[in-house]
Amino acid sequence: MRVLQRIMKKRKHLNRYLPIFLSLFIVSCSKFTFEESFKRAESEIGVGNYAEAADIYNRAVLENSKDPRVAVMWLRLGDLYANPMGELIDGLNAYQRAIESQPTSEASRLAHERRAEIFDRVGRPAGIVEEYAALLKFFEGHEEAPRYRMKLGEAYIMTKEFQQARTELRGFVEKSGVPTELRERALFNIGETYFLEGKPGKAVRFYYTAVKENPKSPLAGEAELRIATCLEEMGYLGTAHKFALDAKKRYPNPAIVDERIKGMENRGKGSQKNKDMKDPASGKAPSEVEEKPPLE
Repeated sequence: MRVLQRIMKKRKHLNRYLPIFLSLFIVSCSKFTFEESFKRAESEIGVGNYAEAADIYNRAVLENSKDPRVAVMWLRLGDLYANPMGELIDGLNAYQRAIESQPTSEASRLAHERRAEIFDRVGRPAGIVEEYAALLKFFEGHEEAPRYRMKLGEAYIMTKEFQQARTELRGFVEKSGVPTELRERALFNIGETYFLEGKPGKAVRFYYTAVKENPKSPLAGEAELRIATCLEEMGYLGTAHKFALDAKKRYPNPAIVDERIKGMENRGKGSQKNKDMKDPASGKAPSEVEEKPPLE
């Protein structure tokens, strides 16, 4: 009799949770529409339930795999993983699924951008190259294409593929009608390729052209400091000193320029070549600077 009472008591206890179990079962067996799933996931995100939202999205992309809008859901899932959840690998994978589902869609374009940003954050320049190359392949006519090409050139600098970087950047310098900001940035970046190759004589020409064309640009101070460094390496200490002084007026951290100036002054003491240089105050750069920038 006592055994029977215990069994009945357990059944009564289970019956209390039966409605909950049934509702969970119904939900698990229900197939929500694209709009319903999106709304449910976004509601969870709104209250900070990121894991729940990710579960909803993961199920939804499987249930709506034939829907052409699924790329948008993969993109949103990637954003969820990469940002509030901090799961970068899962984010990269979700973005890749967005790309694979609709390679030429707007969601795919944004997914490529997001992947490039993640690779930049984790210091993987080869991944950045791959993403921006893909963007130029599939979205060459997009209004953002010039920016993608600039980013691609800069990524090649990071991978130390300097000639390839110049190939991507040369159009910004050689073609007419290029926006001033892009041309200036390209000139500076091409200068960087030569600077990093240990060719200050070529690098200085591009830095100087960037400053000459846009003396009030935020990039001018950085370019002038690069010019000073290049000229110092070439032995033109007097003119290098002049450019360093000019850089100090515009460089965001004058203390760094002060250190460079102090180093130049110490190095210049007793240097015959420095004494033979033209007056730095004249502002006249050596002939190497005045030549037209070449491109290999």
